[in-house]
Amino acid sequence: MKRILSIAAAVAAVFAIASCNGKPSVEEVAAEAVKNANALVQAVAAADNDAIHNALVADVNAFNALGIDPAKDTDLVKVYDDNYENTLEDNGIDKDAIIALLKKKGIEIPEAPKPIEAKAETEAETPVEAAADSLAADAAAVVDDAEAAAEKVKETLNDYVEDVEEEEALDETFPEEVPYLVVEQKPSFNGGDANEFSKWVNKNLTYPQEAQDKGIEGRVVLKFKVDKEGNVKDVTVLRGVDPTLDAEAVKVVESSPAWTPGMQGGKAVDVSYTFPVIYKIAK
Repeated sequence: MKRILSIAAAVAAVFAIASCNGKPSVEEVAAEAVKNANALVQAVAAADNDAIHNALVADVNAFNALGIDPAKDTDLVKVYDDNYENTLEDNGIDKDAIIALLKKKGIEIPEAPKPIEAKAETEAETPVEAAADSLAADAAAVVDDAEAAAEKVKETLNDYVEDVEEEEALDETFPEEVPYLVVEQKPSFNGGDANEFSKWVNKNLTYPQEAQDKGIEGRVVLKFKVDKEGNVKDVTVLRGVDPTLDAEAVKVVESSPAWTPGMQGGKAVDVSYTFPVIYKIAK
């Protein structure tokens, strides 16, 4: 409890100091990162090149928009980068692949703007700046709280898939058959979408007693493919929680009844999904 109070006091002090210096708080930086990453996820899911471009530009300009100097505000830079990359990773988005796709279409992403001009070396660090630096380590500990708040946003993206359209994104170095990201007609499960599959998984999922006894909770992120015949294949764990929880989640998803496959150009195609399975002990 003393440690929690200490961190809370440190964070409050950092927020006050950041306000005095015109710098954003850790929570504000984390929220901006999650917002920009989710904008990219939604743009990719919609296959909207303009929206994808705008989301990437927003990321490039994020530090200047927030008033962060990458050369000095390294802790805030890490908060932004960690939240942005974790959000993309949880939703199976490869930013480099998307940028490469846009470049093939002649759409360039601007370079990151120059860092905010640093103060002259002869200018002494103010007491406020010195205090902010000394509290930065404790303040970073609250990033998990911002990530927890972002989980609610991420959970609405269960049916977003992980790559760009095969015919536009792949070059000669990739295999010929790669699951699609965006298809004309998504696969359906029991007459519904991926949300219907979530209900089926929750109904058939067993919470391992061993994990309950140890108080283990968390979110297992799986990756799988609905193939041309509608079968669920290649179920793998992208982010695990505990071996017993991971194995149960994989077992249930692998036992899925057949889906109605996705369609592209009038033909059935493989479609990839990322899918979270959430374990929470009832209080």
